Amino acid sequence: MFMSVRQAAQKWDISERRVRILCSEGRIEGVVRSGWAWNIPLTSLKPGDGRQLRHLKNFELRFGSLDLSRLDTLQKQLSCMKGNETTFLGDYKKLILRFIESSFACEGIAVTSDQLSLLFGGEFVPDLAMETQLLALNCRSILLRFVQETGLGPCKGLKKESSTFNEQRLSTLYRTMMQGIDDEDLALYRKVSIPPANPQGNDLRLFPVSVQMEILMNQYENEWIHLHPLVRALFLYGELLRICPFEHYCSVFATLVLGGELLFGGYPPVLVDPSHLDEFKASLMLTRKRGNYQNVVRMLEQSLLYELTKLLPKETLHGL
Repeated sequence: MFMSVRQAAQKWDISERRVRILCSEGRIEGVVRSGWAWNIPLTSLKPGDGRQLRHLKNFELRFGSLDLSRLDTLQKQLSCMKGNETTFLGDYKKLILRFIESSFACEGIAVTSDQLSLLFGGEFVPDLAMETQLLALNCRSILLRFVQETGLGPCKGLKKESSTFNEQRLSTLYRTMMQGIDDEDLALYRKVSIPPANPQGNDLRLFPVSVQMEILMNQYENEWIHLHPLVRALFLYGELLRICPFEHYCSVFATLVLGGELLFGGYPPVLVDPSHLDEFKASLMLTRKRGNYQNVVRMLEQSLLYELTKLLPKETLHGL
């Protein structure tokens, strides 16, 4: 059962304009758009006021002193790259195969690049669970759709959607990831309360996942907006891993968001090589305790440099 914008405004004692803004920002769980109208579930709770949530923000995330100038130089070369889109997309598909292999390894799903190559080539892989195959195919479709929307290199993209995430877009992403696996999953937040990120461990309060996500998106939309795309993507990734907003495949979901945020900033989606995952996970554990992302940023910077050099023509790299 649904209620209209007017009914929600009366129920929550706010203006209809404010309700429409909350709907468009993805702040109301389960909302569905039908033409010009917003259909809001009767059970939806009134979203918290972001202005009042600012004092609840997670501890200050830091990334130390970094020189990302070489990375930015290569990114500029990529944005100006000319060439055959089909050839470039072939290279991009190889990149996302490596990305998905690393993403699955972070989730604890055993899959090899050879198995993914067979699967993405249209073959059934008998020694892989059907759910794993569906998940991999869904992830590949999402990453291909991202580059079609945002563009990368000679692929200019459609630029139809805003190059940022909001709660509604995250929910849609999760549902797409779960297609064919659990089509009844409504992408609702987990009904649990968790502590805020706090390196000192002196804050014993618990907050529902829905509130934690509001805090996160408030930081993402306001405090992190001018950060380097790599730093912003890693902050978002780390906080999604900590909050784990949905029931299934928390790490894979967070990694897809990481890849999307990198693409929004003009960079290819990357994660560390599976051979370095133990070191990466250890760095993430320290990050959660201290709030300092410096080591994690450096590791992902190296992965980005590697993938950029594979995407760019060799003659472009001379002298860089």
